[in-house]
Amino acid sequence: MVDQSAREALKAKLKADPSFRKELRQRVTDELLARSDEEGKNAEYNFDAYMLTDVEPGQIRLLDTDERLVLPTNSLIRLLVTSSDVIHSWAVPSLGVKIDAIPGRLNQVWVTIQRPGVFYGQCSELCGANHAFMPIVVEAVTPRQFVQNYLKKWME
Repeated sequence: MVDQSAREALKAKLKADPSFRKELRQRVTDELLARSDEEGKNAEYNFDAYMLTDVEPGQIRLLDTDERLVLPTNSLIRLLVTSSDVIHSWAVPSLGVKIDAIPGRLNQVWVTIQRPGVFYGQCSELCGANHAFMPIVVEAVTPRQFVQNYLKKWME
């Protein structure tokens, strides 16, 4: 853990030298890429998420899922979207993202999330009988939390 005097010195240097901020951001980005791309292995995560049937206090009915997509903030992220059955539309309005998921086709969208939080969305395509029950939950965390808590789990 960084002591208080070192933290204050870093803040003072960031205020005094604008180019240092860019250099520091590049160092952090390089470190994240080095950790996520060891031996040519990209950070890759596939999962299925299902709507919660038993909602507890603090959860949103018809919008919360058993598995959240966890992404880091202030990072350029490429999402690859496809479908295995019918046309879906992966939409999270608060992030400004809506992309079609088409069987046999791989679509991509680039996302940068500016602040930590939980963002909700749904499939916005009439894709079948259970169309209304396809929620999407994106949880945005700081890059440090992402590396410490999630990236290590995915790389195993």
